[in-house]
Amino acid sequence: MKKLEKLIVASSLMWIGFPLVANAEDVDRQIQQQTQRINEIKGESASIEAFKQKTEAEIQQLESEMDSILASKASTEKKVNKIASDIKELEEKIAKRKETLANQAREIQVSEPSNAMMTTLLDADSLGEAIQRAIASVTIMNASNSIVEQQQKDIETSIKLEKELEEKLSEIETHASELQQKQGELADVRLNQYVALADLRLSLNQEESKKSDLEAEKAAAEKKREETLKQLAAEEALAAEAKKQAQAEEKKAQEQVEKEVVAETAASQEKESANETGSEVTTSANASEPIKEETSIEETSNKETNPEINSETPGLASGKQTSGWSLPVDSVHISSRFGYRTDPTGSSGNQHNGIDFTGSSGTPIYAIQGGKVVEAGYGPSTGNYVIIKHPNGIYSYYMHFNALPAVSSGQSVTARQYLGGMGTTGNSTGVHLHLGMATGLWSGFFDPASELGL
Repeated sequence: MKKLEKLIVASSLMWIGFPLVANAEDVDRQIQQQTQRINEIKGESASIEAFKQKTEAEIQQLESEMDSILASKASTEKKVNKIASDIKELEEKIAKRKETLANQAREIQVSEPSNAMMTTLLDADSLGEAIQRAIASVTIMNASNSIVEQQQKDIETSIKLEKELEEKLSEIETHASELQQKQGELADVRLNQYVALADLRLSLNQEESKKSDLEAEKAAAEKKREETLKQLAAEEALAAEAKKQAQAEEKKAQEQVEKEVVAETAASQEKESANETGSEVTTSANASEPIKEETSIEETSNKETNPEINSETPGLASGKQTSGWSLPVDSVHISSRFGYRTDPTGSSGNQHNGIDFTGSSGTPIYAIQGGKVVEAGYGPSTGNYVIIKHPNGIYSYYMHFNALPAVSSGQSVTARQYLGGMGTTGNSTGVHLHLGMATGLWSGFFDPASELGL
């Protein structure tokens, strides 16, 4: 049984690998999710980076325009300064002309122009001088008129220049203000882009770090799985070797038990024969009647030739107790009794350590007395079997169940408790129950018939 437990433990180790596989698959899914997240962040970063480059280009263009505006402003300011200087000169000329015109006007007001002209002509010493004075007077008058005209033109020019200057400066200031506003807006956009890219780089680093951790976890899980599989393979090899050894030991022990039982039986038979005849006899053809083989044909033949053995025993059906023991089946049909017989498989004769009860497949089998299950399982020879140790130290054996027993090792059972269904598993030639009784575990077998009243 200990060997069987080792096999069960070794087999159970196979399930160790499944949590590791499931864990590895879960880690793989997490790695895929992290990879997808990283790709999304990279895509978002690329999009922002492209927009950022566009913004930088716009800012550079604005800066170029601003430089051009500033250069135009500087040039205009130079023109303004020149115009201002021209205006100042014009204003000075205008002021002088005003003074000259004012003086002329005062002179004209003091003396009448016609009398002054006439006096000038009359005072001349000659006609030529008089003509020259007349021409001079006319020239002076014409000059005064020219001064007045030029004065007017200069005033108009000054006003025009001042107006153009104001318009130009206003235009430059408006354009410069618009550019400055747009520059401010683009600067804010660029700042936001820098912040967004910084956040994305941080997220990317975090996600890549998580992915690295998951990949390390996966590698550790795979390593652990490989170690577990190696351990499992070693345990399986150990279990296989243990099973092989257990089977060999079981076979050896059974053979030894059978030899001991044969020897004990032979000695018992010799003793009985000696008591009956008063002389020594051997366990030959004069011994007890040969036991019939375990077949359905034998059962019919035995019923005809030996009613005591093969017919249903009166008063023992339906589980009647005899000497504290109950029958293992409800209807008693015996195909083979305890003792030396020819093996039903056709091999040479051997010791049969029990009684064979026949029936149909699945016929209920019961415990012949209360006790504790010491073994329950499957063996190559026994098939599905149960061994119960009873309070009086006697062991009862039930073999060839059609399926694994309904009870397990270590379980306490009561008399007539259901153990399983009749079958033909193991070394069997037909559906039957092999019931054995012994004083020890796999040793000291004796005939159950006397205990069961059969």
